[in-house]
Amino acid sequence: MEHIEFKPFVWIHPGGGFASRCDLDVFVLGPKALVIATERERDPQAGIGVASGAEILATIVVQKFALDPAALTWIEHYPERAMGRGRVYRLGESYQRVTFRSDGWRLTAPRWEAMDREGTAALIAALKVEPLQAATRPRR
Repeated sequence: MEHIEFKPFVWIHPGGGFASRCDLDVFVLGPKALVIATERERDPQAGIGVASGAEILATIVVQKFALDPAALTWIEHYPERAMGRGRVYRLGESYQRVTFRSDGWRLTAPRWEAMDREGTAALIAALKVEPLQAATRPRR
């Protein structure tokens, strides 16, 4: 498995023409790819959030790394963060699995599904193991 890491990954939203940042982990295993886009809460230059720019960000990543949209698993990660006046409220870490419709290399219509840390870890482990299991199956 190949792991490509960008911390930060800088991308341009075409609607506003301004730079945004997120942390990006791309795991490529054969035709499959897992992308984890992490919100940069404490970065004053973070720009648009990963959820608000999901279609654009996913399209850029798919094109940049020549990923197959049909074999893509996309997860948004939001680290624990403080909120409110005086930052006294805590919002826990969260994960969202995002699915898209694809029109060639362009991804559209994102749909979010909440995941917990354990579910995310299990999904990542399953993606890592599946090709190994296929390779060890006896031939008929």
